[in-house]
Formats: sequence, C-alpha cells, structure tokens
Amino acid sequence: MDHAWANLSQSEMHRAQLINETIRDIKNALRRSFADKANDFAMALNAMQLAISGLDGDVEDQLHHVQKLSDNLPPMDRYLETIEAVEIKCQEANIEENDFTTYTYDELGYELGLVKSSVQKKLAFLENQMVARSMTNLTPIQLEEFESVFRYFDRDDTNSLQELEFSAALASLGLVFSEEDMHEYFDVTSEGRDYVTFEQFIRFMVDVTEDQNTAEQVFQSFREVADGKPYVTEMDLRHSLVPDEVIDQLVDMMPEHKGPDMSEDRGMPQYDYISFMEKLINDERGREEQAPSNVLQDRTNRDESPRKESKVNGNKVNGFH
Repeated sequence: MDHAWANLSQSEMHRAQLINETIRDIKNALRRSFADKANDFAMALNAMQLAISGLDGDVEDQLHHVQKLSDNLPPMDRYLETIEAVEIKCQEANIEENDFTTYTYDELGYELGLVKSSVQKKLAFLENQMVARSMTNLTPIQLEEFESVFRYFDRDDTNSLQELEFSAALASLGLVFSEEDMHEYFDVTSEGRDYVTFEQFIRFMVDVTEDQNTAEQVFQSFREVADGKPYVTEMDLRHSLVPDEVIDQLVDMMPEHKGPDMSEDRGMPQYDYISFMEKLINDERGREEQAPSNVLQDRTNRDESPRKESKVNGNKVNGFH
C-alpha cells in the first residue's frame, strides 16, 4: 500500500510539472507572439516617422511620398487590431509582464495616433504649399500670415474651417461682417458645403487683398518712386521701370507741381502726385457712396451675387473690401 501510494504521488508530481511546463510554454508563446507583432509594428511606425521628417526636395514629390504613407495607415489600423487580439489572450492567460518587448498595446495605439497626426499635418501643409505656390498675386508675407491664421483656427486639424472658425479667422485679420453677410460669404466661398478648404480660404483672401489695394498703398508707391519728394518726374517713373504706356497716362492725368523742387530736377516737367492721389481718393469715396448695396461682384465664381454692404474695421465698404 505504501509503495503504491508513493508511486501515485510521484506520478502526480510529474503530471503537475508537465501541466506547469505546458502552461509556461503557452504563456511564452503568447508573449513571443505579442512581442513579435508589437516590435514589428513599432519598427514600421518609426520608419514612417523617419520618412516624414526626412522629406526634402520638390513639393510635388514630397506630396506624392506623403500620400503613399497615408495610404499605408489603414493596414496599420488593421494590424493593430491583430495585436489587440493577442493582448486580450495574454490578459486571459494572466500574463502581466513580457520580457520579449518593451511595448504595450496602449502605447502602440498612442504612437500610431501621433504618426497619423504627423501624416495628416504634413499632407495638409504640402497641399497648402501647392495652393500657395499658385497664388502669385499675394506676397510671401501675406501668404504666411493667411496660412498661419488658417492653421490656428483649424482646431480639429481637418485642413478646413467650419463657419464659426471661418468667421473668427476673418475677424482676426480685421474683416468683420454682420452675421447675415458672414453666412452669405461662407456659403459662397464653401460652394454650399459646411466647411471652407484652405484653397477656398486663400482665394477669398486674394479677393479681399485685390479689393484692398488702397490709395494709401498707391500713394506709398509714388513716394518711393519720387524718393520722398512732393513731386515726381517722368525720369523718376522710367527709372522705376514703370511701363511706357502707364507713364504716358500718368503724365497726361497728373497736375503740374508748383512749389519747391530739387536742383537736379529743374528744367524738366514735375508732376504733383499728392494732389493727383487726393483727387482719386475723393472720386473713389464718391463712387462708393453712390454704389448700390445689393449687388456685388463675386470674383470666386466670376458672377454677380446679391449681397449687402458690410463693415470692416468700422469703415463702410462694398463686398470684399
């Protein structure tokens, strides 16, 4: 009896060892399965981050590469789901530590989110650069200002502005409209959608900038051509590379300067650009006061759209001024 009991105890011990070894092998297999997938996933994420940070060269080429990276993101999502399934099995097996990897499912999900954000922002940036490059009628400083404002109010990083964001962006640039006019501008600019893209925003600002080519800017140009003198000569205009036909028109339109002059300019016609600009400003104000307030030119679509007068910085203006 004692001998039989001893054999039974020995068999039980061997059986327990076999079970423990099997459990240990199963757990290690789960650990390795998770680790292999997690390490591969982390390596792929790192490669994508390096690819983004290492982009250089022509904007179109960079855009092509980032679009390919963006196309690789959905498979990454599916692979992360596979990792999650192994993670669940590890939890069911009461596996708390994994010596084969330093990554967890939550960490990988967070890192994937960062990569997605980087790709999305880089894609938006490059697409915006393509748009900006085609806007030759804006100065680099204007483009930088408009793009900076757009990015600031694009709070959800969708590379688009909702109506409230669009209104706030314009207000930050000094363009304040009534609620009714703002809604109408948004509807026209967005082409009936519930958001405005970067390209649409920039084209709107191009219209604004073109309409705001103020008399002050023209006056400043005259001052630069005249080198600060209260008059300008035909020679000044030619030295500034003003087209001949424009010079002929200006010479016919500007009154003669009467007053102090520079010794080197004596003996040649001198033109009073200050009086000329004052007359232009007064004529422009008269036209604005007489202009109808219910029809404005929509430069975006090159047609006429019914709109109302708006106030910008407290000054009564028409349309996009």
